[in-house]
Amino acid sequence: MTNTPPDALLALTDVNTFYGQAQVHFDLSISVPRGHIVCLLGGNASGKSTTMKIILGLVKPRSGDVTFDGASLLGLTTPQIVRRGIASVPEARRLFADMSVRENILMGAFVRDDREAIAQDLDKMLTLFPKLGQRLSQRAGSLSGGEQQMVAMARALMSRPRMIVMDEPTMGLSPLYVDRVLELIRTINQEGVSVFMVEQNASLALEIAHEAYVLQTGKIVLFGSARALKDDPRIRDAYLGGSEAA
Repeated sequence: MTNTPPDALLALTDVNTFYGQAQVHFDLSISVPRGHIVCLLGGNASGKSTTMKIILGLVKPRSGDVTFDGASLLGLTTPQIVRRGIASVPEARRLFADMSVRENILMGAFVRDDREAIAQDLDKMLTLFPKLGQRLSQRAGSLSGGEQQMVAMARALMSRPRMIVMDEPTMGLSPLYVDRVLELIRTINQEGVSVFMVEQNASLALEIAHEAYVLQTGKIVLFGSARALKDDPRIRDAYLGGSEAA
């Protein structure tokens, strides 16, 4: 079995995943060092979203292990995983559309009972995401895509996570909001939160990541520093190959 790097906060080790008889992952091994931004790249049907579901306890691999800070996450429920220190920004935001922006943000603190600190963290979110301060009483479903993504990020941070996992954080956003979301991911990381992001847009993800993996039909075909991969012609071939195989 692959050894987990000593500085890894999150590690997937030799993971094999199936949906029925169809194998999705083949000895998948990924690690996220403490304090780093790591992105998982790949085309449609490469296994990216299933990777995210495994981390959050929504899908159980047939073999292999998933550890966070040295302890296995296998068998834990999603709320238990959140309590361990992992928060999620899911694909398409998945807000409670009929609830207010304030209510959606506070949903992120469901694992906490320190009311005074929760109120302080809400104020902190409005400093980090100032536009949301103007929208607190507005229905979340009435916001633009970019504003909804900010609500989803603020909601995740309200659990005071050590790591945020993000599924396609720039999908469907205007260019202006894409730049803003990437800037916010970098800011969150600089404040000490590790980030694992699944992303289809390789060029964007490699701008802010420390390391990157390229997933193609369930197998890691490339890994390295984001800076090196950004200029590596092999990433284009692997990435396009993953898209064509989807």
